[in-house]
Amino acid sequence: MPCLSGMTRVGAYPTPINSMAPILHKNRYKKINTAPGHQPTTERENRMRQLLKKISHNTFIVTNLFFGVARRIDYKTLSRYIIGINQMDDLDSILRQASHCLKDILDYRLFAFAVQDGDDLNIWIDPKIYRDSLHKIIHKDFNTSNEFITHFIDNDATGNTQTISFAEEDIVSHVLLNDTCYARLYILPKRKMLTYHADIINIIVKSLGIALKNYMNIKRLQNDVAFDPLTNCYNRREFNRLIEHNIADAVRYKRELALIMLDIDYFKKVNDTYGHQAGDRVLKAAADIILSGIRKGDYLIRYGGEEFVVVLPNTRKANAIELAERLRKRIAESPIAITDQKKVDVTASFGIAAFRPGFDKNRLVKEADEMLYKAKAGGRNMVMPKLKLSRLKQIHFPGHSDISPMEKPAYAGT
Repeated sequence: MPCLSGMTRVGAYPTPINSMAPILHKNRYKKINTAPGHQPTTERENRMRQLLKKISHNTFIVTNLFFGVARRIDYKTLSRYIIGINQMDDLDSILRQASHCLKDILDYRLFAFAVQDGDDLNIWIDPKIYRDSLHKIIHKDFNTSNEFITHFIDNDATGNTQTISFAEEDIVSHVLLNDTCYARLYILPKRKMLTYHADIINIIVKSLGIALKNYMNIKRLQNDVAFDPLTNCYNRREFNRLIEHNIADAVRYKRELALIMLDIDYFKKVNDTYGHQAGDRVLKAAADIILSGIRKGDYLIRYGGEEFVVVLPNTRKANAIELAERLRKRIAESPIAITDQKKVDVTASFGIAAFRPGFDKNRLVKEADEMLYKAKAGGRNMVMPKLKLSRLKQIHFPGHSDISPMEKPAYAGT
């Protein structure tokens, strides 16, 4: 049925256009509810909605753009540091590079790295104010109660001894495990970690794993060349490198450095009387006594024949003299088995020198050698120079055995 003029068809009955019943607006695609209490959508509200939608869309784009830029910057920073890590061959420099990388990207509160190689456990920390809290975690994670050497990645020239604790659950830990050693990386981030930061940390962990494995392999090859096979001490060739490194360290950080030179008394008589195999046993036993009485951060060198040198970083001359006196006593009171049925008594003479401004390697060794000569000329089985009795009573080494000098932490290299 055709529609009448001025009418529209609803159902089967013609309805006037001006009726109060629900109708179609002139815009045929939008239905308007004219029920009592309803306010029609105005054109201004529509424009406001469109504007808010546009702002939201633009904000999303800007946010993505910002994070995209931040991500590109962080990955560019990562690439620069990774290249540096791959070009380094000493662990101090490798870890310093890794810590600076994470500092630039995450602005961490704490960076720490612990590596266990056999019985040796070393940790690197930045900053040192967290060391006490971290030591508890290290003991638990490595299942050890043994002491370990602590290195500070960036030396604190202020000498600040304050310590700060942190919640263990806040720290991020990553394990590095290979056929050469066991290690852990610890990070306490300051910035909020984004999703891609986990990928960055994983890349650093993998790079550190490769660098650590290469370093340990190189170290083992160097040890084969650097160690005396009889006594398990460093050899004279390695001594030259060690003393130069420690002198440079003492100059740079204004630290103490002492040197002990010792000689087994009447060693030629042992060789002539009992044979060279007996002499070898005496040298090995004497080296074991000395090694058991020094810190892990000290160095024992077989300087030549029956002569040994002990390099003592972070040690005052008075402490070195006290240590030498205790070592002398320990050797004299420890008969050495040269056969299953025969033991011999041996003694040793000691000369002490301490690094002073203007000293070089030759001057330091010369002074220790002169003191050793005085000890042998004075009757052997003694330490030169002697320590005054009043000073000897004042020296105390808390928390250590009766033969160790005062323990001090080490710092990452030069």
